[in-house]
Amino acid sequence: MIFAARGLVVSLAFFATVYCPLSLLAILAWRVVKHSGQTAATNSPNFLFGLRVFPFALSAVVTVFFTFPSFWLMERPSLDEDAATFILALCSLCILGAGLFRALRAQRRTELAVQKWLAGATKVDQGASVPILSAAQGAPPLILVGISKPRVMISDQATAVLTDGELQVAIRHEISHARSGDNLKKVLVSLLPFPGMTGLEKDWQEAAELAADNLAVTSLHEALDLAAALIKLSRSFQQLPGQVLATGLVSGPSSINLRVDRLLKWRTAGQPSRHGWPWALAVVLTVVVGIASNYGAVLVVTHRLTELLVP
Repeated sequence: MIFAARGLVVSLAFFATVYCPLSLLAILAWRVVKHSGQTAATNSPNFLFGLRVFPFALSAVVTVFFTFPSFWLMERPSLDEDAATFILALCSLCILGAGLFRALRAQRRTELAVQKWLAGATKVDQGASVPILSAAQGAPPLILVGISKPRVMISDQATAVLTDGELQVAIRHEISHARSGDNLKKVLVSLLPFPGMTGLEKDWQEAAELAADNLAVTSLHEALDLAAALIKLSRSFQQLPGQVLATGLVSGPSSINLRVDRLLKWRTAGQPSRHGWPWALAVVLTVVVGIASNYGAVLVVTHRLTELLVP
């Protein structure tokens, strides 16, 4: 039991030594890419979200599959960890605890807001793959709520000012968010706190809105309808309550200006490229196969790194 507890402490300490530098590296990479003018990367929500969760994902994989097993198999039974190890482990617990607290708080606020918006809500038959509900009680004009069972909520404000064509394309925009799992991604981002990530998260959300716009329209006429819907609803802009894990059509004045400009230039905007994912998947599979075939040697290297980085 004591040996397992030591392994857990060392693993948490190693997690902190990996997660923090990787997070700083992700922030630096985002700033370099942003200032270099690489629009294909900065406008890709998949790239930005992957960059945001990469430090935690890699740190967690290394900790669970390499650090703890290497400690269990190769560490001496004598207690030789010093105070710095326990401090690093405590830092890891603070990071994980803060993320859990943020996610639970946001989830609670989301539940309270949705309960308020759903009071007296009725189902609207739009023939869509995602349930469409009419809502009042201060709900934003159009909003996607839920993760496993997403629903699109339309306020009285939206139905009053939008034409049928504008409303249909706006609904398709929210359905695109549902298919991309953006609400789930917001939960994951809430679970991964780190100072300095706010700008990257904001850019990801803006890129997700642009991608949903692209997926919602198939012609210039539909692009103009969506632009008109954004302009009309932005005049009485009603922002989502803070820390609510939902996705609204009207996300902010600065984002709306950019989105309207792109929609008005729809013929030259193009569609988001997805050709990079097969290559990325192939690289990941190659790395996994290579590590699995040399797992013992990787554990030896990991144990040496643990002894080097963790006091």
